[in-house]
Amino acid sequence: MIKKTYLFFLIFVSTGLISQTLYTPNIPSSGVSYAVSVKSDTTNFSQQGPWNFSTVTTTSNENIEILPISSSTIGSNYPNASHVKYEDGDQFFIGFDSNSYTFHGEVSVLTSSYSSPLIIHPYPFSNGDFHTDYQVNVPFTIPGGPPFLERNDQVVTRGLETGEVTMPDGTIHNNALLVRTTRTFTDGQIGSAPCITTLEQYHWWIMGYAIPVVQISTMTQTGACPPSSPVKKSKFLIGNPFANIENSNDTKINIFPNPSNDVIYLISSVDLSENTFTIYDNLGRKASIGSMRIKDNLIDVSFLNKGIYILNISGDIHKSLRFFKN
Repeated sequence: MIKKTYLFFLIFVSTGLISQTLYTPNIPSSGVSYAVSVKSDTTNFSQQGPWNFSTVTTTSNENIEILPISSSTIGSNYPNASHVKYEDGDQFFIGFDSNSYTFHGEVSVLTSSYSSPLIIHPYPFSNGDFHTDYQVNVPFTIPGGPPFLERNDQVVTRGLETGEVTMPDGTIHNNALLVRTTRTFTDGQIGSAPCITTLEQYHWWIMGYAIPVVQISTMTQTGACPPSSPVKKSKFLIGNPFANIENSNDTKINIFPNPSNDVIYLISSVDLSENTFTIYDNLGRKASIGSMRIKDNLIDVSFLNKGIYILNISGDIHKSLRFFKN
């Protein structure tokens, strides 16, 4: 009885930790479109969950598309990006891999292309994690603007809290991770006083999605900027499209044996030779050495200690599978 209780406790704790840790999202090879409802203002909330937005009134709907970089006619200008995000009429070039979520530039009120990506946050990313990154002297252009414009871009990301979130349409998402992301853009002509833009964002992330299910943001400017007022916005995902993604993906992958000793075999309905894998422990720490190619559907796990692990598969297929190592 004691052993059974202990095993149940381990599984319960592990499941909670895993569900509150972000890994590479599940994006079909053709991309994904998310419907969101929009409020042209911020929304009050507590930094402690659970969060109930069921009484929030939104004023419009829009779509946010995450498409493969090959779909963009200017994708060649962003060779290190994996996807392009279409949002608010703008294009943002982003990257998803097993290690991080990255930003590579944009076509909006300005056009920029980063020679080195800005890491928005690493994977895995959990409650309590802290991350910062920056890129400096990134050239950009503005239609009709002066020459020699450069941007310094800094991001600070913190995992604040986890809990249940209820959406304006009544959809409930369990184990959301609230993340505060602050972007600071220092823009200007070389040798001139800069315009400083601060984008303060609160994001509620759910494992599997390529966008936050809730976004609450405020953008302010100081310094040598044109006259402007703060821009405030709230966006809420409509429905549960991740369930549709999972149901539309006929790929079946199972681990055998499970529990495992020295080797695991992936029983799959598709060829996995073009995919890579990364193994994480039950605290979200990387347990394998980087991302490794899957060969003959066999993976050596003899180096792992006894415990519970997550096998994260990336490439044409995106899957996260739990297994036990004896």
